Amino acid sequence: MTVTDDTIREEILRQIDGGKSVAPRDIATVIAPEGEDWRRYLKRIRAIAVALHSEDKLVFIRKKKIVSPDGLKGVFRLAAPSAVLLNPEAN
Repeated sequence: MTVTDDTIREEILRQIDGGKSVAPRDIATVIAPEGEDWRRYLKRIRAIAVALHSEDKLVFIRKKKIVSPDGLKGVFRLAAPSAVLLNPEAN
């Protein structure tokens, strides 16, 4: 099974729709075909998340604060903008 950018985009949006933040790893483990290493999808997930951020469809979170994806290193989570604004502790 080939994992397309559309598949990744749909999975990101599906997971952040629940009102909680999500780690890129959580997305990768869902989209990776069985027996395939989920880590190989992390760069694509981040790139698609950056595109979604530029469309105002998600925010990047680090240490419970909204941050810019530009130059972001280390651990981060993704969330819907409305989830963070309505419930800042849900992250």
